[in-house]
Amino acid sequence: MPTRLLSPQEALDALYESQHAAQRTTYRAFYSSELGGIVTDPALFVVQLDDHMLHRGHGVFDTAMLVNGHLYQLDQHLHRFLASAAKANIPLPPGMTVEQMRRTILETTAASCKLNGHVRYWLSAGRGGFGLSGNECLGSAFYCVVYTQEVPDSKLDEYLRGWRVKTSPVPLKPPFFTGIKSNNYLPNALNLMDAEAEGFDQGVFVDAEGNVSEGPNMNVACLLADGTLVVPPFDHSLNGITVQRMMELLPAAIEEGMEGIKRVEQRHISLAEAKAATEVFFISSSMLIMPVVQWDTQLIADGTAGIVALQIRVMLQNDTKPRPASDQHTEVPYGFMTGMEEA
Repeated sequence: MPTRLLSPQEALDALYESQHAAQRTTYRAFYSSELGGIVTDPALFVVQLDDHMLHRGHGVFDTAMLVNGHLYQLDQHLHRFLASAAKANIPLPPGMTVEQMRRTILETTAASCKLNGHVRYWLSAGRGGFGLSGNECLGSAFYCVVYTQEVPDSKLDEYLRGWRVKTSPVPLKPPFFTGIKSNNYLPNALNLMDAEAEGFDQGVFVDAEGNVSEGPNMNVACLLADGTLVVPPFDHSLNGITVQRMMELLPAAIEEGMEGIKRVEQRHISLAEAKAATEVFFISSSMLIMPVVQWDTQLIADGTAGIVALQIRVMLQNDTKPRPASDQHTEVPYGFMTGMEEA
């Protein structure tokens, strides 16, 4: 069959006809500095192919959680985002300041008209050709998307069942790149796909010295028999915003009597020591806490979700809830975007 040569109208029609179910129902708003504004029609959430973020992976991204009309830890995520961009040698787009970028994220969130969901944003080296060097780019580009996520009934209590994980055979990124939240998530994707192929829920990266690093897109923590919670250092893993918040909140929680935990340490932990822990769990902004009940063929303790993991999950859940004068929350300006208030 001959390959069709499409007219502009046929190409636009194809964008609409090719939308999948999740795209139609969960993609809520999209900002593109290339477009110069926000669109809410999911068929138009498009990035040009000559963008170096796509064909060279020269881009960085970060996230934020939308909770009851507030972005949780937006400024903390933005700080890491800008640090990643600096390491990746990506400047802000022409004419865009950090404050304008922050405002754009908030206004894109407002345009979604959703009170709960997820925000993801990217800085790209930009468009300009299909070469290797970012020097050919006409200027960097900024993108932001807001989406919701339907959780199937079968996964609502997943945190009570816990996950089965395996040691990943996929090599860990070099330290310089583990510290950049870049678009190069190929090792992370291969980690997860390898685990799924063998019937596990996730994989765990281990460094060349045999120390536990992180999951494909989450940090890990191990509770030892003496009540010490060990978090691997960030020299071979991403400096997770949620795990940092957890370590910030835990001393007070321990002082107030959190059961089963006495102290928190950040140090290397070997694979053998991790598997012998009384509890293991993952930490991330999207799911907060997920207990691990089996690692390779070995059960973690009695193979059930641990009390410390569940307590920390409640602690973090409570921290995500907006409250007056919180430095962890930024209110979304829905009124301005819906025309109910003047700018």
